[in-house]
Amino acid sequence: MSAQSWDLRSRKTSIGTLFCIEIDQPWFRCEFTPGEGWEGVGDLFAAQAAATDSGDQEALMHAIGAVRNLELELHPQEGNEIIKSIVIQIRGAKANFRY
Repeated sequence: MSAQSWDLRSRKTSIGTLFCIEIDQPWFRCEFTPGEGWEGVGDLFAAQAAATDSGDQEALMHAIGAVRNLELELHPQEGNEIIKSIVIQIRGAKANFRY
């Protein structure tokens, strides 16, 4: 079996590529490479990480909602099952997601 990888898209824009390095159910731990659309959304993921670290629940709910509004989908680079309704965190070159 080859390593799983996905194109992370917001509507039709590529945000980046995720390469699975391990699965720690329910989380997929990945390496993240930014794509053309990252510049427009990177601040939303930074805000989510900052809210997570601060423990501010109100800020965290707002940040999660902002990321959710991106309507993110994972498009497999091999195969055809598109993953929707994901929870995702991206910090630098690392990403974690579950669905």
